[in-house]
Amino acid sequence: MFARNFVRIGATCLLFSAVSWAQPALTTISDVLFKADGTRFNGLARFAWVTFESGNGSNIAAQTKTVRIIDGNLFVQLTPTTNATPLAEYAVKYSSDGKIQFQETWSVPPSATPLRVRDVRTTQPLFPSAPGQLTNIQESDVIGLVADLEIRAVKGPGFTNSRTAVISDTGQLEGALGSATDCIRVDGSSAPCGGGSATTFVDHEVPGGLVDGSNTVFILANAPTPATSLHLFRNGILQKAGFDFALSGLTVTFVSLAVPSQGDTILASYRR
Repeated sequence: MFARNFVRIGATCLLFSAVSWAQPALTTISDVLFKADGTRFNGLARFAWVTFESGNGSNIAAQTKTVRIIDGNLFVQLTPTTNATPLAEYAVKYSSDGKIQFQETWSVPPSATPLRVRDVRTTQPLFPSAPGQLTNIQESDVIGLVADLEIRAVKGPGFTNSRTAVISDTGQLEGALGSATDCIRVDGSSAPCGGGSATTFVDHEVPGGLVDGSNTVFILANAPTPATSLHLFRNGILQKAGFDFALSGLTVTFVSLAVPSQGDTILASYRR
Protein backbone atom coordinates (compact mmCIF):
# COMPACT_ATOMS: atom_id res chain seq x y z
CA MET A 1 0.00 0.00 0.00
CA PHE A 2 2.80 2.38 0.90
CA ALA A 3 4.59 1.69 -2.36
CA ARG A 4 1.39 2.28 -4.34
CA ASN A 5 0.78 5.65 -2.66
CA PHE A 6 4.40 6.61 -3.23
CA VAL A 7 3.99 5.94 -6.96
CA ARG A 8 0.83 8.01 -7.06
CA ILE A 9 2.54 10.94 -5.29
CA GLY A 10 5.53 10.74 -7.64
CA ALA A 11 3.26 10.70 -10.69
CA THR A 12 1.34 13.70 -9.35
CA CYS A 13 4.60 15.66 -8.76
CA LEU A 14 5.85 14.75 -12.21
CA LEU A 15 2.60 15.95 -13.80
CA PHE A 16 2.72 19.16 -11.80
CA SER A 17 6.33 19.74 -12.89
CA ALA A 18 5.45 19.15 -16.53
CA VAL A 19 2.64 21.68 -16.29
CA SER A 20 4.89 24.22 -14.52
CA TRP A 21 7.61 23.91 -17.12
CA ALA A 22 5.30 23.79 -20.17
CA GLN A 23 6.31 25.92 -23.14
CA PRO A 24 4.09 28.99 -23.53
CA ALA A 25 1.67 29.03 -26.43
CA LEU A 26 2.87 31.32 -29.22
CA THR A 27 0.90 33.74 -31.34
CA THR A 28 1.79 33.94 -35.03
CA ILE A 29 1.97 37.35 -36.70
CA SER A 30 2.09 37.13 -40.48
CA ASP A 31 1.71 40.06 -42.85
CA VAL A 32 3.02 41.71 -46.02
CA LEU A 33 4.66 45.12 -45.61
CA PHE A 34 4.81 47.74 -48.36
CA LYS A 35 6.59 51.07 -48.74
CA ALA A 36 4.74 54.25 -49.65
CA ASP A 37 5.74 53.93 -53.30
CA GLY A 38 4.00 50.55 -53.56
CA THR A 39 7.16 48.44 -53.52
CA ARG A 40 7.59 45.73 -50.92
CA PHE A 41 9.66 46.39 -47.81
CA ASN A 42 12.96 44.54 -47.49
CA GLY A 43 15.00 44.69 -44.29
CA LEU A 44 15.00 43.57 -40.68
CA ALA A 45 12.54 43.73 -37.79
CA ARG A 46 14.10 43.75 -34.30
CA PHE A 47 11.89 42.82 -31.34
CA ALA A 48 12.91 43.72 -27.78
CA TRP A 49 11.14 42.96 -24.51
CA VAL A 50 11.67 43.05 -20.76
CA THR A 51 11.28 40.09 -18.42
CA PHE A 52 7.67 39.01 -17.82
CA GLU A 53 5.61 35.96 -16.86
CA SER A 54 3.36 34.55 -19.56
CA GLY A 55 -0.27 33.56 -19.07
CA ASN A 56 0.67 29.93 -18.36
CA GLY A 57 3.26 30.91 -15.76
CA SER A 58 6.38 30.58 -17.95
CA ASN A 59 9.15 33.02 -17.11
CA ILE A 60 10.14 34.95 -20.25
CA ALA A 61 13.63 36.46 -19.91
CA ALA A 62 14.46 39.88 -21.34
CA GLN A 63 16.06 39.55 -24.75
CA THR A 64 15.82 40.59 -28.40
CA LYS A 65 14.88 38.77 -31.59
CA THR A 66 15.60 39.79 -35.16
CA VAL A 67 13.74 38.48 -38.21
CA ARG A 68 14.43 39.19 -41.86
CA ILE A 69 11.69 40.66 -44.03
CA ILE A 70 12.10 39.50 -47.62
CA ASP A 71 9.90 40.89 -50.40
CA GLY A 72 7.61 42.36 -47.74
CA ASN A 73 6.87 39.04 -46.01
CA LEU A 74 6.92 39.29 -42.22
CA PHE A 75 6.53 36.11 -40.16
CA VAL A 76 7.21 35.87 -36.44
CA GLN A 77 5.91 33.87 -33.47
CA LEU A 78 5.82 35.56 -30.07
CA THR A 79 4.61 34.86 -26.55
CA PRO A 80 1.34 36.75 -25.85
CA THR A 81 1.73 39.81 -23.66
CA THR A 82 -1.87 40.94 -23.03
CA ASN A 83 -2.20 38.31 -20.29
CA ALA A 84 1.37 38.66 -18.99
CA THR A 85 2.43 39.56 -15.45
CA PRO A 86 3.38 42.37 -15.30
CA LEU A 87 1.86 43.76 -18.48
CA ALA A 88 4.42 43.68 -21.27
CA GLU A 89 4.83 44.86 -24.84
CA TYR A 90 7.30 44.38 -27.69
CA ALA A 91 9.37 47.31 -28.99
CA VAL A 92 9.69 46.77 -32.74
CA LYS A 93 12.27 48.56 -34.89
CA TYR A 94 12.29 48.22 -38.66
CA SER A 95 15.61 48.80 -40.41
CA SER A 96 16.54 48.95 -44.07
CA ASP A 97 19.42 50.39 -46.09
CA GLY A 98 21.62 50.30 -42.98
CA LYS A 99 19.47 52.51 -40.72
CA ILE A 100 16.34 52.50 -38.58
CA GLN A 101 13.37 53.43 -40.78
CA PHE A 102 10.63 53.46 -38.13
CA GLN A 103 9.59 51.84 -34.86
CA GLU A 104 6.38 50.91 -33.08
CA THR A 105 5.02 48.97 -30.10
CA TRP A 106 3.18 45.64 -30.22
CA SER A 107 0.76 44.15 -27.69
CA VAL A 108 0.24 40.52 -28.63
CA PRO A 109 -2.93 38.66 -27.50
CA PRO A 110 -3.31 34.87 -27.35
CA SER A 111 -4.57 33.61 -30.71
CA ALA A 112 -4.84 30.20 -32.35
CA THR A 113 -4.99 31.83 -35.81
CA PRO A 114 -2.35 34.10 -37.38
CA LEU A 115 -2.75 37.82 -36.77
CA ARG A 116 -1.74 40.82 -38.90
CA VAL A 117 0.43 43.73 -37.77
CA ARG A 118 -2.63 45.97 -37.44
CA ASP A 119 -4.02 43.50 -34.85
CA VAL A 120 -1.05 43.91 -32.49
CA ARG A 121 0.20 47.44 -33.14
CA THR A 122 -0.51 49.81 -30.24
CA THR A 123 1.37 52.90 -31.41
CA GLN A 124 2.08 54.54 -34.73
CA PRO A 125 5.68 54.83 -36.02
CA LEU A 126 7.58 57.38 -33.92
CA PHE A 127 8.17 60.14 -36.44
CA PRO A 128 8.68 63.76 -35.29
CA SER A 129 5.27 65.39 -35.00
CA ALA A 130 6.36 68.91 -34.14
CA PRO A 131 9.40 71.16 -34.66
CA GLY A 132 12.21 70.14 -32.34
CA GLN A 133 10.71 66.72 -31.52
CA LEU A 134 13.13 63.95 -32.50
CA THR A 135 13.22 60.18 -32.34
CA ASN A 136 16.06 58.87 -30.19
CA ILE A 137 18.29 56.39 -32.05
CA GLN A 138 20.96 54.40 -30.23
CA GLU A 139 24.39 53.87 -31.79
CA SER A 140 23.78 50.11 -31.75
CA ASP A 141 20.63 50.64 -33.85
CA VAL A 142 22.66 51.83 -36.86
CA ILE A 143 24.18 48.85 -38.64
CA GLY A 144 27.98 49.03 -38.69
CA LEU A 145 28.22 52.29 -36.73
CA VAL A 146 29.74 50.80 -33.56
CA ALA A 147 32.42 48.96 -35.57
CA ASP A 148 33.24 52.12 -37.53
CA LEU A 149 33.54 54.18 -34.34
CA GLU A 150 35.97 51.65 -32.85
CA ILE A 151 38.53 52.23 -35.63
CA ARG A 152 38.52 56.03 -35.45
CA ALA A 153 41.27 58.03 -33.80
CA VAL A 154 40.38 58.90 -30.20
CA LYS A 155 41.61 61.47 -27.70
CA GLY A 156 44.79 60.56 -25.89
CA PRO A 157 45.84 61.71 -22.40
CA GLY A 158 47.81 64.58 -23.94
CA PHE A 159 44.91 66.02 -25.96
CA THR A 160 44.59 69.75 -25.30
CA ASN A 161 42.12 72.32 -26.60
CA SER A 162 43.49 75.13 -28.78
CA ARG A 163 46.62 73.13 -29.66
CA THR A 164 47.64 71.54 -32.94
CA ALA A 165 46.64 67.86 -32.89
CA VAL A 166 49.26 65.20 -33.68
CA ILE A 167 48.80 61.42 -33.88
CA SER A 168 50.82 59.47 -31.31
CA ASP A 169 52.55 56.14 -31.94
CA THR A 170 49.48 54.43 -30.40
CA GLY A 171 47.12 56.11 -32.88
CA GLN A 172 45.64 58.56 -30.38
CA LEU A 173 45.16 62.31 -30.84
CA GLU A 174 47.53 64.32 -28.66
CA GLY A 175 48.21 68.04 -28.30
CA ALA A 176 51.48 69.20 -29.88
CA LEU A 177 54.18 70.27 -27.41
CA GLY A 178 56.23 73.43 -27.78
CA SER A 179 55.91 77.19 -27.94
CA ALA A 180 52.86 78.73 -29.57
CA THR A 181 55.17 80.27 -32.22
CA ASP A 182 56.88 76.96 -33.11
CA CYS A 183 56.38 75.07 -36.35
CA ILE A 184 55.24 71.42 -36.41
CA ARG A 185 57.23 68.83 -38.35
CA VAL A 186 55.68 65.81 -40.07
CA ASP A 187 56.86 63.52 -37.25
CA GLY A 188 54.82 65.55 -34.75
CA SER A 189 57.80 67.28 -33.12
CA SER A 190 58.05 71.07 -32.90
CA ALA A 191 60.86 73.58 -33.32
CA PRO A 192 61.27 77.33 -33.87
CA CYS A 193 60.11 78.22 -37.37
CA GLY A 194 63.02 78.68 -39.76
CA GLY A 195 65.41 76.67 -37.59
CA GLY A 196 66.88 73.26 -38.18
CA SER A 197 66.19 71.99 -41.68
CA ALA A 198 63.56 74.62 -42.48
CA THR A 199 64.13 76.33 -45.85
CA THR A 200 63.56 79.98 -46.70
CA PHE A 201 63.27 81.22 -50.28
CA VAL A 202 64.70 84.58 -51.29
CA ASP A 203 63.31 86.07 -54.50
CA HIS A 204 64.54 89.02 -56.60
CA GLU A 205 67.09 90.30 -54.14
CA VAL A 206 69.26 93.21 -55.38
CA PRO A 207 72.89 92.36 -54.45
CA GLY A 208 74.97 95.08 -52.81
CA GLY A 209 77.58 96.72 -55.07
CA LEU A 210 78.05 99.52 -57.59
CA VAL A 211 76.79 98.93 -61.10
CA ASP A 212 79.26 101.25 -62.89
CA GLY A 213 80.71 99.10 -65.65
CA SER A 214 83.93 98.34 -63.74
CA ASN A 215 82.85 96.79 -60.41
CA THR A 216 82.92 92.98 -60.54
CA VAL A 217 82.09 92.12 -56.90
CA PHE A 218 78.55 92.05 -55.46
CA ILE A 219 77.44 90.94 -51.99
CA LEU A 220 74.30 88.90 -51.17
CA ALA A 221 72.38 89.28 -47.91
CA ASN A 222 72.63 85.53 -47.22
CA ALA A 223 74.73 82.62 -48.40
CA PRO A 224 72.71 80.46 -50.82
CA THR A 225 72.16 76.93 -49.48
CA PRO A 226 72.95 75.01 -51.53
CA ALA A 227 75.12 77.22 -53.70
CA THR A 228 73.53 75.74 -56.83
CA SER A 229 70.16 77.24 -55.80
CA LEU A 230 71.39 80.71 -56.80
CA HIS A 231 69.73 82.10 -59.94
CA LEU A 232 71.47 85.33 -60.92
CA PHE A 233 69.85 87.56 -63.54
CA ARG A 234 71.40 90.47 -65.47
CA ASN A 235 68.75 92.54 -67.23
CA GLY A 236 66.42 89.53 -67.00
CA ILE A 237 68.94 87.11 -68.56
CA LEU A 238 69.99 84.17 -66.41
CA GLN A 239 73.75 84.14 -65.80
CA LYS A 240 75.65 80.86 -65.79
CA ALA A 241 77.66 79.98 -62.71
CA GLY A 242 81.34 79.28 -63.53
CA PHE A 243 81.01 80.94 -66.90
CA ASP A 244 79.60 84.42 -66.14
CA PHE A 245 80.30 84.59 -62.41
CA ALA A 246 81.73 82.75 -59.40
CA LEU A 247 80.06 82.39 -55.95
CA SER A 248 81.93 82.21 -52.66
CA GLY A 249 79.71 82.40 -49.56
CA LEU A 250 77.96 85.77 -49.83
CA THR A 251 80.22 87.09 -52.61
CA VAL A 252 79.37 87.05 -56.32
CA THR A 253 82.29 87.88 -58.65
CA PHE A 254 81.63 88.49 -62.33
CA VAL A 255 84.23 87.52 -64.94
CA SER A 256 85.80 90.32 -66.98
CA LEU A 257 83.69 89.64 -70.07
CA ALA A 258 80.42 89.72 -68.08
CA VAL A 259 80.90 92.79 -65.88
CA PRO A 260 77.53 94.60 -65.48
CA SER A 261 77.39 97.90 -67.36
CA GLN A 262 76.14 101.10 -65.82
CA GLY A 263 72.34 101.03 -65.62
CA ASP A 264 72.11 97.23 -65.71
CA THR A 265 69.68 95.49 -63.34
CA ILE A 266 71.06 92.64 -61.18
CA LEU A 267 68.61 90.33 -59.35
CA ALA A 268 69.26 87.17 -57.30
CA SER A 269 66.91 84.39 -56.21
CA TYR A 270 68.06 81.50 -53.98
CA ARG A 271 67.38 79.27 -50.99
CA ARG A 272 68.98 79.76 -47.60
